[in-house]
Formats: sequence, structure tokens, C-alpha cells
Amino acid sequence: MRRPLWNSGFVSLLATQFFEAASDNILKSLLTFAVATGGPWGGRLGEGGQGWIGFAFTAPFVLLSAFGGRMADRLSKSSTTVGLKIASVVVAVLASVAFHADSATMAVGALIAFAVVSSFFGPVKYGMIAEVVDRNQIGRANGIVNMATNLAVITGMIIGGVVAERFRHAHGGGDSFGFWLPGLTMLAFVLGGLLTALTLPRLAPQKPDLPLDPNPFSTYWQALSSMSRGPLLVVALAWTFFYFLAATVLLIIPDYVSLLSITETESGLLSAAMAVAIGVGCISAAWISGDRQKPSLVPLGAAGLTAFFFLLGLAPRNPWVVGALLSAMGLVAGFYIIPLQSMLQALSPDAERGRFLGTANAMSFVMGGVGSLLFVGVRNLGLASDRAFLVLAALTAIVGVLLAWWLRARREQLELATLPTPHPTD
Repeated sequence: MRRPLWNSGFVSLLATQFFEAASDNILKSLLTFAVATGGPWGGRLGEGGQGWIGFAFTAPFVLLSAFGGRMADRLSKSSTTVGLKIASVVVAVLASVAFHADSATMAVGALIAFAVVSSFFGPVKYGMIAEVVDRNQIGRANGIVNMATNLAVITGMIIGGVVAERFRHAHGGGDSFGFWLPGLTMLAFVLGGLLTALTLPRLAPQKPDLPLDPNPFSTYWQALSSMSRGPLLVVALAWTFFYFLAATVLLIIPDYVSLLSITETESGLLSAAMAVAIGVGCISAAWISGDRQKPSLVPLGAAGLTAFFFLLGLAPRNPWVVGALLSAMGLVAGFYIIPLQSMLQALSPDAERGRFLGTANAMSFVMGGVGSLLFVGVRNLGLASDRAFLVLAALTAIVGVLLAWWLRARREQLELATLPTPHPTD
């Protein structure tokens, strides 16, 4: 049966992912602003405290993504999504209590609980794309999902900045409603995700007899061993490198509140400008690719990222200059991530896709944790946060050159391996 791009199942997945990403980013933004320099909880986690927030968020993904991938292969992805959204409602209530009680510890606990839920949803979400659209639409579907995700990130960061500002004022003796606002905002978005999850089509399990091995490392080892027999492992490593970059950038931006003398809301708008540009870049890369994979876009994206990271590390501290460079950097990021993400999905066998994507998801959060530690290291060396962009520029240049060489040698192999599967005639 043909599954065109804009079918009801894909639209439901798109909406559910939007609410998921928005709620995650609202909570992460709130906590990041709260512990950043000048925030109401500033100093409670030490210098560069937002780096530890990022690290805490990544740990559940590393430990649980493989198990989540096995569940994605063994169970119905649509039913699993509904169960995860119900769990998210409980966590949103915990977050509400934490901010009202002015408890940083409880709020971090709520963030970790959200990460646990998201670590299960990641492989379900990415695995579901290949089940709700035709193979030759995977690239475009990824571009649209990434665009929707970035719109959600924009929404989450803007709302997170506004709510963080209200929370800071309440913490300083202002309107006490600022203590309630974080939890109520979270709850509204989580309930939205539950409602859209209920509209997902019923999807059959891909491998219902798969045993649920609770040891994540055995699943990782098996998946990595299988992935290493072809180009999939290198594709996954290149894909996860982007999340190292993204994690570091998202920790730098809140410190622009002090570096640029702007408000949390204005810092959120800087993040939003970058996220809009990433979304536009993702859509552009997907449509340029068309029905075929375009590995050649990856080195182009890496070169652009290198250039704009270098400029951001040396740029004058002016909000307009920084906003323009972040936007340009976001635009070229889409050309790096979309071809890799599409190849990752198309190259994964149907019966193992959940485990492969769960493993790749865990790898991405390991890289995100490394990015968080890089940020903490830069801050503890006494350097300004934005100087970390220079480190990112150097690392991206090295990765870009290596990828260009590797992809050039395997371009034809990758394009043939990801060609659309023809439909049988009736």
C-alpha cells in the first residue's frame, strides 16, 4: 500500500514530535537560565552550571536508548508513544511542584525524568517515519520532521526565556504567579502531545518475538557490530557529531544574557533565530536531495559550520551580529544533518531499525555529554563562553575533511543502497 508524504499518520507523528520537543526545550531553557550567571539559582551547580544541566539530561539517553530501541522493534510504536505521553504528564506535575517549591534539586530530577521518557521516544519516533511514509519520501519526511522540531525548539526557547524571566522576578520578590507558571506551561504542552499521540495509526510490531534484554551494553555491542559491517557505523558517528556541536552551542547562548547585556527573553530570541535557520536549512537540503540521497551535501554543511563557528568565536559582542551569525550557522547545519539522518534510516534493516536508531540515539547523547563537559572545561579555564566556538570550528574542520574523503570513495555505494524500493504492480 502506498504511503504518500502527507498522510494522516505522518501528520499525527509530526504534531506529537512538536509537542515533545517544545516541552523538553521549555524545561531545559528554564533550568539553564536559572543556573546561568545572574540567574536565581546561579552558582548552585558551580561555574558553568548549565553544562551540568546538559550532562544530567544526556545520561538517561546513554543508559536507556538501547532498551528503548528494543521496545520499538518488539512493540507497536503507536501504542508505545501513547504510554510515554501519559508518563510525561506525571513528570510535568513533578516539574510544576519543583518550581513552585523553588527547589533546584527537584527541578533537575524532573529534567532527568523527562530525559528518561524522551530516551524511549527517540528510536520510536525515528523508526516510525519509515513505517508511515514510502521509502522514497524518507528524505523529505526527515526534512519536515526536523523543520517541525526546530519550530518546537523555537517555541520552547522563546517561551522558556519568557517564563524564566517571570520566575526570576518572582524569586526576587515579584508576582508569586511566576513560581506556578513553569509547571502550568509544561503541563499544557505535554497534554497537547498526549492528544495528538492518540490520533496515530495502529502500527504492527516489527519483531514481536524479540527478547527484552535489560542490559543496554549488550544491545549496543550487537548493534554496533552489525553496523560496522557496512557504511552505517561511520554514518551514525558523523550524525552524532552534530549533537556534540549542538549541545555546546545551546549552552553558550544563555551566557549571552551577561555577555551582551540582554534579557532571558532576548537570549531566547537568539536561539529562535538559529532554530528557524536550521529548519529552513533542513527543508532546503531535503528538497535538493529529492528522491535520492545526496552525500555531497554533508561536506558542504561541515565547511559552512566551520566558517561560522570561527566567526562567532571572534565576533564583536553585538546582539545583531551574533544573531546574524547564529542564523547563518543554523542554515548550513541543515545541509550537514539531513543527508546523514536519511541515510541512517534508509540503510537500517526493517527488523533492526529500532535497535540501530536507539544505539545511534545513545551515541548522540554521549556526544552531547562530551559537549557539556567541553563547555564546563572552557568556563573553568576562565575563558568567556563564546570562545568555545573556536574549539568547535577546529574540530568541525577536521571532521569535515575526513568525511569528504570517506564519502567521495563511497558515494555511488551509498546512493545505490538507499534507492527507493519500487512498488509491485497490482
